[in-house]
Amino acid sequence: MFSLYWCVAFLALGSASKFPESPKIGIIGGHTIDIEQVPFMASLRLNGTIHWCGASIIHEQFVLTAAHCIVPNRQYKVLVGTAQVDGDGQIYEIEKIIPHESYSSTTQDFDICVIKLAQPLTFGKKVNKIELPDSSLQLKLNSQVDITGWGDTSPGGKIAQNLLQVKIPIISTRVCQLKYLPMLRYIYPRMMCAGGNGKDSCQGDSGGPLTLDTVQVGLASFGAGCGDLPGVYTKVAPLVSWINAKMEQSLMPKKHKAIKKSKKTKKNKKLLCNKH
Repeated sequence: MFSLYWCVAFLALGSASKFPESPKIGIIGGHTIDIEQVPFMASLRLNGTIHWCGASIIHEQFVLTAAHCIVPNRQYKVLVGTAQVDGDGQIYEIEKIIPHESYSSTTQDFDICVIKLAQPLTFGKKVNKIELPDSSLQLKLNSQVDITGWGDTSPGGKIAQNLLQVKIPIISTRVCQLKYLPMLRYIYPRMMCAGGNGKDSCQGDSGGPLTLDTVQVGLASFGAGCGDLPGVYTKVAPLVSWINAKMEQSLMPKKHKAIKKSKKTKKNKKLLCNKH
């Protein structure tokens, strides 16, 4: 998966370079795939032009990506509807970026982010949403899942021009934790491991979807090397309630939000009065 050198990308923000380095995830040992087979795939674009991270369409007006993909004081757009990283898909402006409130850049826990688009998507053969899992989903060890993206096809290489996908097995958390202990990395309950042995993600596709059939079960978060150790992914199932809540809140008219807030305030005042 992407190297632990990902932290260098953030340290580099203070350098004189025009753009920071892309987060470290891409596809190793994969095959090309048409967008019609994965119409939920999206590209998060830095300044609207440079492929920065992978993302997935989960609603007509929302995409899902990793929280660590969002660098402060940068502008982003979303590209959909194409298997070419610089292809003729549709670019959408972003209205709101919602990283998880508990996300930690130190531990990478809660590495998830909902993005609201300024305009709804038009669904079709090349643009459509991926199903989210039930909150109770538990994946069996060695289940075969797919990771999709435009990332590097070799460590230190260039991003792929064509969309790639590779099938990888779910790895035991215990085994994965033992492999990451020398690097002082902890595998939290909201994380899972998959891949390794020459098939994994590498530079360029953090935030990309990990899927089981037609359901998104995870998103690319961090790793060490490309295809050497298992990659670490954010589990979607434990966070699906948070995702749905953020989408619902963002779609709620401002007037209704104000009314809801007012009712909550009155209720709290009543409770305080009852205590005296």
